[in-house]
Amino acid sequence: MSVYYISNIEARLGITLSLCASQRPLCWAGAKVINRCRIWVTACKPGSSPVQSSPIVHNQRHRYWWSADGADGKTGGDSNEPDSEKPSPFVQYRRAQRRTVNVPRRIYILGAGNIGGFVAHSLAGLPHRPPITLLLPSQKSLTSWHEQGESIKLTTNGLLDTQSDFGVSFVRRPRPPEEASEVQSNSHLVSEARDNPQDETIHNLIVTVKALNTVDALRRVAHRLTQESSILFIQNGMGVIEEVNEKVFPDPAARPQYMLGITSHGIYQTKPFSLVHSGYGTTALAILPRNIEEVKPYFESSALYLLRTITRTPVLAAVGFAPTDLLQLQLEKLLVNAVINPLTALMGCLNGDLLYQPSISRVIRLLLAELCLVVKSLPELQGVPNVKVRFDIKRLEGQLLVIAKKTAANKSSMLQDINQGRLTEIEYITGYIIRRGEEVGIQCVLNYMVKHMIKTKERLAWEKHGNLLPTESRNPG
Repeated sequence: MSVYYISNIEARLGITLSLCASQRPLCWAGAKVINRCRIWVTACKPGSSPVQSSPIVHNQRHRYWWSADGADGKTGGDSNEPDSEKPSPFVQYRRAQRRTVNVPRRIYILGAGNIGGFVAHSLAGLPHRPPITLLLPSQKSLTSWHEQGESIKLTTNGLLDTQSDFGVSFVRRPRPPEEASEVQSNSHLVSEARDNPQDETIHNLIVTVKALNTVDALRRVAHRLTQESSILFIQNGMGVIEEVNEKVFPDPAARPQYMLGITSHGIYQTKPFSLVHSGYGTTALAILPRNIEEVKPYFESSALYLLRTITRTPVLAAVGFAPTDLLQLQLEKLLVNAVINPLTALMGCLNGDLLYQPSISRVIRLLLAELCLVVKSLPELQGVPNVKVRFDIKRLEGQLLVIAKKTAANKSSMLQDINQGRLTEIEYITGYIIRRGEEVGIQCVLNYMVKHMIKTKERLAWEKHGNLLPTESRNPG
């Protein structure tokens, strides 16, 4: 017989349960076994004995079931429990656990940069680690992988830890049908995977490429993704999901399950596949419902497996959140990035140079005023408690200054991109706020100016490095 100890009952019911000193599971006051694996919990008044007390709960809404079986969460034929009663958290957990039993364990990581390498290294350190495959987007990355000993090295507090035994696959851009014969004749270049064929279905995918490269990267593996697959996006910026839906998965019936994640870990790269963990942080995750109007959204088993695997990885310090809570965390990070990144890129300075500068302080407040006004006007945040307090200008300015002081010696990612002649993520940071502002009737004049100043500097950097001018992936406005 399967019996489970019940915890946190007092907190959930607001009353106490008497438990015999023997701690045997069947000694709960007022508890009885209905079927083989089910325990009915009846609460007793505080201070009264289990024998003499009478149950104080007479209505159905205060009864809780803990069950080890039954995917439907019903009572298995007992007529005392109503079919409409909401399953307990334990039943929901056991149900999700059973659904993830048959999910393929292999996790694919698209993008082996700072965050991708860090996630892969962290997952590889788990006991009973899942199989991990790195999806590399270029022949140059594949060559670097071999040169670095086919391993990922992570240095933390001066200690070097190396993880190996990864699968590797080189993914190409989709080719038109007329070039299919050429692809077949060079098939030895298309894939160099040790564990998986090139066209094997991907059930668990983590995307860590930059936001502006996401659509191109996903197009390379879109034919390997199904509706039962799950994609976890861990990136800077916002607006990627909308672009992916428009350009990669336009059919809602065929879309994979989406997940979002943000991380505050400090990671930088000394050379390909050699990382330094410069600052401890946390990781926040959420599974996005396919339909936001669903009262009880259904999540794919692969998403539950991915969530469970990442949250049990100690180094990542990952926690699951509700989608609305994660949205607010994303917006907080976005607003800070929308100030620090463009200003440091335009002035060519370190993050700490923004501190104690009266002129820059005025610019920061003006930019934050526009950004906060847009966020507090977003329709998806209407009715959410404490939004106005959370996105108050003074609060965010203090948070921004703390981050600038903590990362005073760092170059922002946007400044690094411009210095190296790469495209920036300005469209997914400042550009996202501008587009959302237009949707709610707010003209972000200052942020619009900052965005186009960055795009101008971006083009000048491309010309300086002798590259062709980048093509606009979005409307220039």
